[in-house]
Amino acid sequence: MKRKNKILLSVVCTVLGFAVVCSFAVYFLFFHRYRGKEIVSLWSETDSFSISGITTIEKQKDKPFVILNLADVQICDLEDLFSMNEIKKEIADLVEQTHPDLITLTGDQTWSNENLISLKSLISWLDSFEIPYAPVFGNHDCGNEKDSAVLSRNACCDLYEKGAYSLFQRGPSNLGSLGNYIVNITEEGKIIKTLYFLDSGYEEQISNEQIAWMKWNAEGIRTANGGMYTEGMCFFHKPIPEYAQAYYGYRNEDPSVEAIGDVWVTFSLSGSRQNGFFETAKSIGVTDIVCGHQHGNCFTLKYESVRLTFALKTGDRVSFYSDETVTLDGGTCLILDGGETRVETVFYDKKEK
Repeated sequence: MKRKNKILLSVVCTVLGFAVVCSFAVYFLFFHRYRGKEIVSLWSETDSFSISGITTIEKQKDKPFVILNLADVQICDLEDLFSMNEIKKEIADLVEQTHPDLITLTGDQTWSNENLISLKSLISWLDSFEIPYAPVFGNHDCGNEKDSAVLSRNACCDLYEKGAYSLFQRGPSNLGSLGNYIVNITEEGKIIKTLYFLDSGYEEQISNEQIAWMKWNAEGIRTANGGMYTEGMCFFHKPIPEYAQAYYGYRNEDPSVEAIGDVWVTFSLSGSRQNGFFETAKSIGVTDIVCGHQHGNCFTLKYESVRLTFALKTGDRVSFYSDETVTLDGGTCLILDGGETRVETVFYDKKEK
């Protein structure tokens, strides 16, 4: 009898111990909040500019430079804890098809409040390709409300900055958001393209401070580049009002129309008020703007000398399509070749894989 009691007690203790361990694991994975490092780095228009502070990627002469953009991957710990293989397979397929020199991510890499495992897994997977990558934040990366997720923006910055092939920088802390940084593409040592990575933030508006910071950098790069603005590209999550103006101008449709044809085209725009971002971007030589956010939109239109591109959504998470409707899934390539930039859409059909 005593032996049976000992066995029963041992089983009970084992079960309780396992339950305690699982409880701690669940707490730290899904409920504990990681706030990250609060780093104060103030920028001022009176600061001295140094070109050495900007990351540079060298383009091979006479070879196209390929940028692969991934938009709105939106993985989530609770939904994808044991099922990330599909999105990993898709990203690997897109990389194999396009052979990119740089991978950009225009926000919402994760979504919901459970983002710890998802982001760590995504960063590890991106590093495995040994290709530089440059992410920006979307409106869901750190929770559906400001910093409501397990990982706050600061904590996400910590992880991105540790990525072996990540070009991410948290940037100045007084621009109204984090993750504003610049990458220059050079050929034979000369800057041929400046890439501005901006956080459209929880306010979903490129701030006046970001605009001033971008212009300040452009002026510094111009001076370092022989007095000429370099052609620029902007990457951020939520589209600006000019996207709607360009689209409805192209379609000659009533702006109140939200659904056209068999593809859902709608606009949730970054800042309904005009704050001069688009005009500033044009004035400093920006030729391309790339956004995500709208999972059902995929187009590129030239508007007032600037090509506005809605990046194709990557992955089937938070998709608004069924088998009976158009499926938009894949990546968007921006190819720098012979002094020109062209945009190509790379579709992914997992049924054929």
